[in-house]
Amino acid sequence: MSTRALGTPAVRRLMIRCMFLLVLSSSLIVAMLTPLEPIDLLYYSLSSGLNVAPEVMLVVSDILLLLAGFLIAATLRTLLFVGRQMSNRLMAISSFLGLVNGSVNRRGMPSLAAAALIIVFWHVPSVLDAALLDFGLHWVMHVSIFFAGVLVYIGFTRLTLGFRLLAYLLGCKGMLILGAYLLVSPVAVYGTYPYPEQLEAGTAMVAMCLASDATLIPLWVRRYFSKH
Repeated sequence: MSTRALGTPAVRRLMIRCMFLLVLSSSLIVAMLTPLEPIDLLYYSLSSGLNVAPEVMLVVSDILLLLAGFLIAATLRTLLFVGRQMSNRLMAISSFLGLVNGSVNRRGMPSLAAAALIIVFWHVPSVLDAALLDFGLHWVMHVSIFFAGVLVYIGFTRLTLGFRLLAYLLGCKGMLILGAYLLVSPVAVYGTYPYPEQLEAGTAMVAMCLASDATLIPLWVRRYFSKH
């Protein structure tokens, strides 16, 4: 790509978008995946200051980890898109990765299924309890959920906007089911958290899912009927 082309408004907007996503995703990664994990310290402080159950903050932590993985994958893809216009080698690499993703990750289902399995695995009561009691395993859990966010983005690249919304809503239903189960269970599901905190976490999860439904379902329905 020529120097003149690099100065076009479209490329400049892409570079600005790259820098914004890179700063945001890097900040989340540093905050959540470093050995000190300052985000955990912040969450526990917020939990005490706001009188919110730590289990609720754990849900927020998982969501932010998924977002960090999603954003870093989006950043790298955008950088690769810009770079392929400057280098034939990068163009060849980008084309190869696109072919691999297209052949292996048909309709985005394999990567989305893998991301779902990672998230479900770390929320099995015995596994999550072990991760919360062991620092090394806790760090592996954070890295895994971050990687699940990368897989979600890779899967989304194979879906239309309508199916992306549908996939998000279906994923949200998983959190809704877990939240409802925490509410109706007569005993503490996770041994590391007392029963009152479980009820608070279940309520927060159900509320977040209902808020997402109220926002996205009308958008999805409108988009569906506008095409028919």
